[in-house]
Amino acid sequence: MTVSHWERAIVEEEIKPNQSGSVRFQSSWWPAKCVREITLQPGEVVRVVSLDNITLIVET
Repeated sequence: MTVSHWERAIVEEEIKPNQSGSVRFQSSWWPAKCVREITLQPGEVVRVVSLDNITLIVET
């Protein structure tokens, strides 16, 4: 799967620094991590920047 840097996802489960959470992306739930040292709350819209195995890497 290729991911465009412009694609958006919605945080479903809180994503904390160095921990996984989950996002809703392309009508499915995916595990996700953030590359920055911030906490992302449910409902926040994030940008998908890459894919690591089955985990989406996201940022605000």
